[in-house]
Amino acid sequence: MAPLSQEPVSLLLLPALVLGSTTASLISAYKKTFETLFPRLVQPNTQAISRLDVAIALSPSYPPSPNIPRSALFIPIQRLLAETYSLICAVAAETKVDLDFPGGLDVRIFLLETRVDELPRGLSGTQVLSGPVVDIQTFALAARPYTTIYSVEGEVGEGLLRSLITAWQSKKSRSAPPVQRLPSGPAIVQPSASQTAVHEDGPVTSHKSVAVGGTFDHLHIGHKLLLTATVLAAEPSNPSSPTEAPRLVTVGITGDALLVNKKYGSVVEPWSVRQQRTAEFIESILVFHPDVSSITKTEHIDQPGPNGKIVRVTYGADISINYTEISDPFGPTITDEGISALVISGETRAGGNAVNDKRKEKGWKELEIFEVDVLDASVAMDKDEGDGRKKQESFQGKISSTDIRRRLLETTRASAAG
Repeated sequence: MAPLSQEPVSLLLLPALVLGSTTASLISAYKKTFETLFPRLVQPNTQAISRLDVAIALSPSYPPSPNIPRSALFIPIQRLLAETYSLICAVAAETKVDLDFPGGLDVRIFLLETRVDELPRGLSGTQVLSGPVVDIQTFALAARPYTTIYSVEGEVGEGLLRSLITAWQSKKSRSAPPVQRLPSGPAIVQPSASQTAVHEDGPVTSHKSVAVGGTFDHLHIGHKLLLTATVLAAEPSNPSSPTEAPRLVTVGITGDALLVNKKYGSVVEPWSVRQQRTAEFIESILVFHPDVSSITKTEHIDQPGPNGKIVRVTYGADISINYTEISDPFGPTITDEGISALVISGETRAGGNAVNDKRKEKGWKELEIFEVDVLDASVAMDKDEGDGRKKQESFQGKISSTDIRRRLLETTRASAAG
């Protein structure tokens, strides 16, 4: 699926901190890097949105992702995603850089697995549909149009950069893009061998059919976090089990009829645009194939009854994404018994409970609920009166479809008046 924007794409390599690191450590490690990079990438006073892919390499304190179920990794990975996206929003607010808005940045995060020697035999270099966690050999094969690679200074950052360049040169006939180095904070250190465990209480269930829902209007960082977590929760197929069922991710997208009364409704994106933008984002953090179009099949389904309008995008034999138009708060979760897990934000916990109440009424098994943290800038920004309050308001505006619509409408009116 072709992206809606053809703007240049940059890559930022970030070493992950030790599993269980504090939020303060993450801020100390990454904030200076973001503050240095973001202003360089923006193209103010244009309609261009510069895309930045952030590849966070999992540190040795995380178990190699293919060796344990994704469900067991969900909590620490989503926390890493949520805290990093929160910091991105906070730095953007402080540096007056727009996010997901003309003249600003489109930032996307995925996870990079560099410990190829610890992966099951034959897996390295073949995980083309394993996003949002991908091994470095598979990533090097992907045809990503990066114009620049940004790396962080220091021993760990240099080691990560060398690993990527080595993989790139061994898998491609062309050289890697030019590299620029950025300053980082002091918290990026190599963990010791003793810091290498994920502890789970009780059994962990793997899920092949996972759902999420939302309006996904003017896709922003809050949406990106939710969608990335949803893909994370769906267990990839095991190459040694060819008969294993493929994954199905159901993305319920609110129908146009339910959005007519939205504030600044004249600039709400139609369902087809919201579907396309959502699909393009998911593809960017899920699929790492050298020729994506060769494994992609798109079907348009329009059946009678609720949840009958679907755009189904299938990649190879491993995963299908159903982009389903929904007309009520429950969507396919109460019409598709096969869905086994639901991903929600911390703000919509009541909705997840309501879904399970409906499923119990039907005699169906309840869904396992995976909750994603709410983005929060308070740890990275001043909470004092005055300028701190303005920064908080700016942060909230970067994760608000309503605020994006307001600004777009004001920009349109200003252009017409001028």
